[in-house]
Amino acid sequence: MKPPEGKEDHPVVGVTWDDTMAYCRWLAEVTGEPYRLPSEAEWEKGARGTDGRIYPWGDQWDEKRCNSAEGPKDNTTPVGAYPQGASSYGLLDMAGNVWELCSTLFRDYPYQPDDGREDLEADDFRVLRGGSWFCPQRLVRCACRDWADPSCDFGFDVGFRVAAYPALLEGWFLFMASESATVGEVSKPKMAYGNDRSGK
Repeated sequence: MKPPEGKEDHPVVGVTWDDTMAYCRWLAEVTGEPYRLPSEAEWEKGARGTDGRIYPWGDQWDEKRCNSAEGPKDNTTPVGAYPQGASSYGLLDMAGNVWELCSTLFRDYPYQPDDGREDLEADDFRVLRGGSWFCPQRLVRCACRDWADPSCDFGFDVGFRVAAYPALLEGWFLFMASESATVGEVSKPKMAYGNDRSGK
């Protein structure tokens, strides 16, 4: 399957939970690295850093640092189009562009890793983080949470990011799955190192 013309470097959207799981398994197999969806806690740490930032770049809103409803784009933008919006870990697009699916089941916060919320086989709502190009400022904050029904197509503003912990490297790699990184042909992913529903 080819990406839409002109959107080869845009985030993948319109996928299902099964699609994301299949992509992670495929990518792990072809690369030999343990790729998977990040948990909600991993995603938030990647976005907020160690200092608990409101936005990935800091505590002051700046519409020029992400693709949100305040900007002029009115659609997705290429992965990494806002380098000035990087988190303290250098992760890009953690605010806006597309909501990002996490492995975590939607449960009350704070995060408890041992309460069953990381059951990948459970058929229940999954956490979305980051907001999208369609969302206003308050929904692209690092602490904002939403959910998606895993039995449905996630729609025009929901995508996903994958994470891996390579044995020979320290720290997590997180990158957005772009339209060009499709199952069926191996393409090197672009790497970035490094509704308010009870999110504060």
